[in-house]
Amino acid sequence: MIPSRKVDEADLVDGIKRNDAETIRLIYHENFSKIKRMVAHFQYIKLDAEDVFQDGLTRAIINIRRGVFKGDSSFSTYLYGICRNICLKEYNRNKGLVTTEVKEVAQELEAENFDAIRLLIAAKDKLDPLCISIIDMRFGIGQNNAEVDQATRFEAIAQRLNITSDNARQRFGRCITKLKKLLDDSGFMNQLLD
Repeated sequence: MIPSRKVDEADLVDGIKRNDAETIRLIYHENFSKIKRMVAHFQYIKLDAEDVFQDGLTRAIINIRRGVFKGDSSFSTYLYGICRNICLKEYNRNKGLVTTEVKEVAQELEAENFDAIRLLIAAKDKLDPLCISIIDMRFGIGQNNAEVDQATRFEAIAQRLNITSDNARQRFGRCITKLKKLLDDSGFMNQLLD
């Protein structure tokens, strides 16, 4: 283990420019655990913290040698930002793929399970108007694609109903419970499973 020592930013930058191995080891020792924790927060994408750190450090070194890094922030903050941007870029790339795949699967399910969807809609229509409205808003039913992302958030539902987002979440839960009970009591679940 490398002992922790306080390094002046100018010395750190100079060490990077000279390709000093001790400076690189010190950067790794003082920054890798923070980067690893940050990468772990990106749960829905598979990234190796070691790869992200290596890529981020390489970019930071190149930027220092090109004079892009001006020292407006500490080097560790600069490195963290680069690594975070690498994760965000990968997240956004995967998010597009996941959204496309979900849409394709939803279209296939809709075509294959038309009768099941019809039965669910019929059951939902037996709920009180407020529950129907809340469920429709939560799942973006009857809204164009631009509105769906915004409308499905509880904050947006709360704003439309002039209640708190916690209250919207609770009401949605109660409405779903009512829908499940209605499906169980009326035998719709057996029809859906057939």
